[in-house]
Amino acid sequence: MSERPDIDGMRQKLKRTRGSNNHKLDERLSNGSPPLSQQNEPDSSVSEDRADRTDETPTQKIEVETFHGRLMREKSEGTTTYHSIDEDEIETFPRKEKQHEIFPQKDRKRKEKREWSRPRFKRAHFYILLLSVLLLSVSMLIWYVFSSASDIKNIEISGNELISDAEIQNRLHFDEGTKMFSADLSQARENIALLPVVENVELERNWWNTITVTVVEYRALGYVENNTDYYPVLENAQILRGYPSSPKQAPILHYFEGGEFNELVENLGKVDSEILASISEIYYRPSVNSATRVHMFMNDGQEIVADYRTIDEKMNYYPSVRNEIGDPNSGVIDFEIGSSFLPYGSKEAEEVKSGIYEAPVQAKYIEDVNQALANVKDQLIDIGGGE
Repeated sequence: MSERPDIDGMRQKLKRTRGSNNHKLDERLSNGSPPLSQQNEPDSSVSEDRADRTDETPTQKIEVETFHGRLMREKSEGTTTYHSIDEDEIETFPRKEKQHEIFPQKDRKRKEKREWSRPRFKRAHFYILLLSVLLLSVSMLIWYVFSSASDIKNIEISGNELISDAEIQNRLHFDEGTKMFSADLSQARENIALLPVVENVELERNWWNTITVTVVEYRALGYVENNTDYYPVLENAQILRGYPSSPKQAPILHYFEGGEFNELVENLGKVDSEILASISEIYYRPSVNSATRVHMFMNDGQEIVADYRTIDEKMNYYPSVRNEIGDPNSGVIDFEIGSSFLPYGSKEAEEVKSGIYEAPVQAKYIEDVNQALANVKDQLIDIGGGE
């Protein structure tokens, strides 16, 4: 291996230091003062050695024995003597460089070797961790099943307007306090779907203790009157009997039966919701000239004569016609054939009024049914002895 480049520099520096020491020694001798070593501790061998150095010329290349070298030589020869230490004779050594600065690649490999020697995550550790997680999960599941944490604490019902929360609650067949995992949502869904007003229903478990019931009802397009109660008429043409409610957002229907009722309900479903909500009552007023005529009263006081077969087309124009009329009490709007306004006092208005304000004229088959029911009632009275 070749010498390091700083060794030659160190040698030159050491020679310059020794040369300066020789000049200092010459100056001391010329001034008649003894060397520093002789002032501190006289030593004949050291004095002779320094005197020999002064005889040499500065230009000559001399070999000066260092203090430490002389000690080692005297020790090997067995003639070791004690000398006083001169500061100029102390040999200095350069700072030892760190090994990683001289051999960075070797130090990097050693560092990588230390890193690889650290304990690594082994497969056995993974299995132990997995087993711990499984045991913890099973423990939490057992605690949840057998504790009150799994009880149903809240049943949220939404989307119902025509039927009450109590009716839906009765059809669930489970209540608050029932275990979440024991609630039969499939059977509860079937029970609620049997209601004629329900179009769709969804039940869902919201862990940890809530059941949500979302109901989609058929829209109520009208109401029928029975004594003092009003029952909703659904968009599927079924009457929700047994669930009376006050009329809202839909008209009250009078004297409609059979096919006329079904067709009217179908056409009302095509009328805009805001216009449908503005209708107060619809009367079925068949006559000799028109078997499909209806008489409507609006919430703003306006009267309309129309045909139930075209009510969906004509009623959607009502807002614009109503704005042109102004006062709703000044006449009748005729939507039966075309679209016209009949002022009160006119001949056309009198002809229309002659039919719509009389006692309701029912369809012939309705009269026949009513007559048959009356006959049955009379026969039952005769059998019962007049009671």
